[in-house]
Amino acid sequence: MSNGEERQGILNFVSPNFLEVPVLVIEAADLLSGLREILPAAKIALMTTERTPKVERLCEGSRADLIVGDWERGDLPNTPKIFELIVAPYVLTTGENFYATLLTLNHLLKDSGYLLTQFRNVRYIGVLEALKSGRFSANEERFWAKADVVKLLDDAVYKEIRFMPHNRAKISADEWENFGFDNFSDDLTTKIWLVKACKCTAEVAALKDIFTHEIRAELSRLLHRIEYDLNPEENFQRLANLCRREGIFEEYLNDFVNQVVVHDAAKNFIRERAEKIYD
Repeated sequence: MSNGEERQGILNFVSPNFLEVPVLVIEAADLLSGLREILPAAKIALMTTERTPKVERLCEGSRADLIVGDWERGDLPNTPKIFELIVAPYVLTTGENFYATLLTLNHLLKDSGYLLTQFRNVRYIGVLEALKSGRFSANEERFWAKADVVKLLDDAVYKEIRFMPHNRAKISADEWENFGFDNFSDDLTTKIWLVKACKCTAEVAALKDIFTHEIRAELSRLLHRIEYDLNPEENFQRLANLCRREGIFEEYLNDFVNQVVVHDAAKNFIRERAEKIYD
């Protein structure tokens, strides 16, 4: 599968919209035509470090503005909340200062906006088999584990994170599970994870008037860390303390879990444990 084919999968997160939504695409000119089909009236801008005839043709054919600049060297706009969607496939794989870049992109997103990116899975069986054999092929792109991406995006204040598998291998993970490797959401057979990181969803926005931004951010962060098995017992105790201290009532917590937590199994686990908070 070519790099172009791999990157097209990220557009599966984008719902058709006929409004003039502002969109920023970073170093992914090959996505422009597909994006234009989904968002026919969008105001699309492409940022790239190099102006080439091919990039110019793609921009012209997709009615996209071309911005020549280095997204890691301060050339991104300074104005906050100007884009509804940012498509940046390489921010986690070829960047350098991931946290600072993710914060900057968050700053550029409107409250209802979201970031699309992707990463190569270091827990993919193909990678593990190579390491087992003492091999690891040189690759310019960095590899990540899903849990590390969750923590990075949480720390960069993204409120809701969704993953979609891409390039999943049709092979058994039984051997590695027997070694003790967790295979949550078929992680071991997924070569590439596509990511949608929301600044604020419409559903969560409807709950904003009840508690402060700081309380909601902490609630979202704790739920994500419990969902992705990051010190779940410790973070659940923090969740219980937060609910008691701030008076977060059971119905509100259940609604928040429903909107923020992605996986049904995690939702059920959190709800079952949360019942003890209100006993």
